[in-house]
This record gives sequence, C-alpha cells and structure tokens, in this order.
Amino acid sequence: MSDNCLVDIRAQNILSKLKRMPVGFHVLVESDGCRRRTQNKSIPLSDSGSEWEDEIPLPSNAFEKVRFTLYASFELQPMLGSGESLYSSETCVEQFVGGTHLIPFSPGESGGPSLLITLVRRYSNHLEVALSGDDSNVDLEESSALVHETNSGQQALLRYHDTYQRKDLESAVQHFECAWRKCPSTHRCRAAVLVNLAKAKFIGYQADPTSANLDQLIPLYREALGLRLPGHPDRPATLLLLARALLICYEQQGCDESIADEINELVSKSRDFSEDTHERRAANLVLETLERYRIVKSGGLEEIDGLVHKLEVSARVPPDGYFDVSQRLINLSTSLWRRYEKRGELDDLNRSLDINKQALQRLPAYDPDRLPGLRTLGAALWKLFELRRDLSYLRELIALDEEASQLTPEGHPERPYWVTNYKSHRAEMLEYFGNTAFEARKYDEAIAQYSEAVKVLRSSS
Repeated sequence: MSDNCLVDIRAQNILSKLKRMPVGFHVLVESDGCRRRTQNKSIPLSDSGSEWEDEIPLPSNAFEKVRFTLYASFELQPMLGSGESLYSSETCVEQFVGGTHLIPFSPGESGGPSLLITLVRRYSNHLEVALSGDDSNVDLEESSALVHETNSGQQALLRYHDTYQRKDLESAVQHFECAWRKCPSTHRCRAAVLVNLAKAKFIGYQADPTSANLDQLIPLYREALGLRLPGHPDRPATLLLLARALLICYEQQGCDESIADEINELVSKSRDFSEDTHERRAANLVLETLERYRIVKSGGLEEIDGLVHKLEVSARVPPDGYFDVSQRLINLSTSLWRRYEKRGELDDLNRSLDINKQALQRLPAYDPDRLPGLRTLGAALWKLFELRRDLSYLRELIALDEEASQLTPEGHPERPYWVTNYKSHRAEMLEYFGNTAFEARKYDEAIAQYSEAVKVLRSSS
C-alpha cells in the first residue's frame, strides 16, 4: 500500500496586479477534512515566485478533491492570522499523481499565476511524513480572539482595496484596534498587531487626512520597530512603513530637513536591507521620492536635470504590472513638469502629460494615491489650454476636477483647491462659449445687413 505526498510546490507569476506588496507568501492545502499550510516565505527580487519543499500528505484516493489557496502575508515571523487570500483552485488527486502538474489560477491566461506541484508515492512502511515546515499549525496563535480580529481586519481592508468604500476601511481600523486592546505588551505577536493598526490608520489618512493623525500612528510603527530588532525578518518591512509615514510628514511640513535626516538614517544607512529584495527596491523608491520633493521645491536646473535622468532609469526598473510603477511614473512626471516651469521646453510639458496619464491608468479610479498625479496633470492641461486654446483640454480639466472632488471629502485639506479649480474652469468654459455665441451673432447680423443692402441696390437699379 502507498500514500500520496506533496514534496514540492512552486508558485509562479504571483507578483503582478497586487494592490500592496506583502512580505511573504504561503500555500494552504485542504483535503479530506485536513488543512495544511506551508512555510511563510519571501520572494527574491530576481524571481516572480516562491518554492516550498514541505512534505504534505494527501489522500490515497485518486478521486479525492484537493484545494490549494495561495495567501499573502504581511509579516514573516511570527505570523498572525491567515493573511490575504490571493488565488484558489481545486483539483482531484489523480490529476497530478506520479510527477509534476501545473495548476493555473487563471485558466486561459498565458503567463498568469499558477502552482507547479510535485507529488510522489510513499509506501506505508516509509517513515511518517514530516509536518509542514511552518513553526506552527494553521490556528497557531495563543489567542484565538487576536486571530479572529486580525483576519476580520484584513478581510475588511481587502474589500476596501476592491471598492474603496469608507465603511470597509473604518471596519478594518475597528478590528485592528480591538486586537491592539486585547494584545498584551509581552505577546509574541505584539509587533504585528501594532503594524496592522498603524497601516490601516495610514491608509485612512491618505484617503481623508481628517480621519487620522500621523502623530498618533507613527509611534505605533516606532514601537513595532523596537520589538523587531536588527536581524528580525520583519524589521526591513517595518522600517519601510515608518519611512513612508515620515515621507508624508516631510512633504506636508515644507521639506523639514530634520525629517529627511531621519528617513535617510532609517533607509539609506540601514544594514537591514539585502540587495536582492523587494524591500531594498522599495527603500530606493522612498529615497528617490524624498529627493524629488526637495528638488522640485527648491532645486536649480542642474539638479532637476540630474533628477529627471535618475527617475527615467528608475521608471524602467520594475516589471510591467509591478505595484510601485505608478509612483515611479508620478515622480518622473512631476519632475518633468517642474523642469518645464524652469526652462519652458514643450517636450517636457508633453512628456509630463503622457507619463502622468500612464501612471493614472495603473491606479484604480477611487484610489487616493491618484491625487498627486491629478495635480500635475491638471497643471499641464491648463498650460496647454493657455498655449493652444484647444477646448478639449478644458473639457478634460473639468472632468479631472470632478474626479478629484470625489477623492476629497468635506474637510479634506485639498478640497478647496479642487472646488476652486472646478468653478474657475467652468467659468472659462462658459466665457468661451459666450464669446463664440457673440461672434456668431455678429456674423449673422453682418450677413443679414449685407443681404438687405443687396436687395436695396437691386431695387434701385
């Protein structure tokens, strides 16, 4: 008698179309009432997948169903909750008995996400199959209440990223706050609880700065960083989250150099980032964005030229569909616009416009991250309208103002800017049509006067 056993699982092409970058991935295997999870592993920068060599027993019945679910996790160790379910597929054991089998999560999509499964048959006198390499079972945490609140919060956050409904974001914050209140300061998952709450509040702040306070969420990141000492697998991701929050402070506080120094200390001088990692790439993007803020605000032409060249290279670094491409394009577009303001070359204006549109096409319609791109796009369109008096630019501007107004609720600090723009552009449109109508009336009156004069001349001749 023999038993089936998975000995290798490889997830392929799983990085594209992600709305946020996880720190790790794992696979949940369900069959015959049993649930088994692989180790939680990160993905090298040079790869688009992850591989597990965990041995997982499967039913000996060839017709038994097996479900594979790929999860993203937002901490590596210890992991709190299940993470975010990305893809799922079900198949019969007989489909991959005796070799390697490809399980596509999106059948018919070439190069789409998939699992490559290798299965072997073990004889019954073989040593007992080793458990999954994960250091704990599926429901591993000491406190089931923490797991419940965390999973509920992640599910609400996932719904928010799908539909951008404020109620889902508020629900996520409430669940994470509940987990935070229930989590003792000495709990091994304390850092994960702090980071989850801080991230949800930060997303809320981006959507509506009146709903959260950076001065309240930044200490949560700092406390988590203090718990994840150098060498901890989740320290690089925590450093990045803190640096991104400080980056917003830097921009809002007029490029305060003390904040810039702290960001550089966290990201540039840190030895926590290995070169071949997504965290290192994301850290470089933080530094590029920091440099863009400073140079666009106060840099000279020579500095702007150097920045544009650097950002052109950066925009070509990540693969198509990678989650941070839009930010890289917005950095480049904003810098080109600033160079146009300094030098006045139309090529910079046109390139800024085109690149900005590419960036916005990659962001969902209700994503608050669209606002910086919309600001630069609006400035470029208005300049083109002034130069060419082409009504299509004005129409595009009004549509853009309406979109931005949807992203800036009452109380949002940018709402007055967009409301004023909308009124101004509408007035310009009305004036344009008013002048056109006036000119048309003058033309009609002139034709009528000419026709009357011709009649008079003919009657007198």
